[in-house]
Amino acid sequence: MPEINVMLEQVSKRMKTPVTILNITNLSGLRIDGHPSVYGRKALGLTAPRVQDCSHWCLPGVPDTWNELLFYYVVSSEGKDVTR
Repeated sequence: MPEINVMLEQVSKRMKTPVTILNITNLSGLRIDGHPSVYGRKALGLTAPRVQDCSHWCLPGVPDTWNELLFYYVVSSEGKDVTR
């Protein structure tokens, strides 16, 4: 586990208000559509000419997966069945 994740886990356990960390780093890094401009492939010489604004993607993909995970966590923590 990366050092930053260990630190986050330790800090979150000591917080007065309980928090849950949904770590989506590995999930996002494994998806080829993680950076839709050119799929992040520098080896192919397809890098974008300028920095891309990854927080405002127009394509369905990684942010939709994050939303689905968050939705599932919130609804299931309330005791509701989300599998139907």
